[in-house]
Amino acid sequence: MKKSFIILGFTSAIVAVILAATPLFKLSVAPIIIAFISGLIILFLSKKLKTKTKVIQYIFLLVIIALSLTIYKGVVNTSEIENTEQLEQIDKENKDENVGNFKETFEEREID
Repeated sequence: MKKSFIILGFTSAIVAVILAATPLFKLSVAPIIIAFISGLIILFLSKKLKTKTKVIQYIFLLVIIALSLTIYKGVVNTSEIENTEQLEQIDKENKDENVGNFKETFEEREID
């Protein structure tokens, strides 16, 4: 049972680090949680069976690396909009239409 949690923890921690280093960093949250929970389970099992905890340190180290990369990319990452010329042209056309509609409405409601 302990070995299965060790395998689950390592694989999910490695997947989390790989996902955190790619543009798909938002998907790395789920493997981080899985690795952290399996690390806690291994910790409790190790204390119960009084075995070495070196494996847990590696899993938690990978979780910390993945979590720090994910947070860093989430804070620093800026979304870039390509081809803003079309958006600016559409915005300008909308403003021109609104001004024209306002003038027509104003002329219709002239105060005598």
